[in-house]
Amino acid sequence: MNSLDDISNFLRNELSERAFNYSALDIELGLAEGTIVRILDAAGDYSVMELMTVLDRFGLELDIFESDELKRMKGQGNGLAAEPTVRTKVQIAVDRLREQPASPKED
Repeated sequence: MNSLDDISNFLRNELSERAFNYSALDIELGLAEGTIVRILDAAGDYSVMELMTVLDRFGLELDIFESDELKRMKGQGNGLAAEPTVRTKVQIAVDRLREQPASPKED
């Protein structure tokens, strides 16, 4: 997510199935009146603490990553693990078989 609009859209989608009275939610979370609406509508600035309070209330987190690390994680597609640094005996044997030149077939 790169903007307040992205954050607002994400939260709006996450909370779309939950029916809340936003004024009551502001009071429950100890936020100034209208904070939830500002966050969901990207209609104004809000503090990181206000955002984290809302995220926590709904079981969500805010994580910060270095740009290069995030690009690497996104590049792994559907969450595949990185190549292991320690290979098993089976992996070593398969690699050896792949490295051997194909032997000509005898007719």
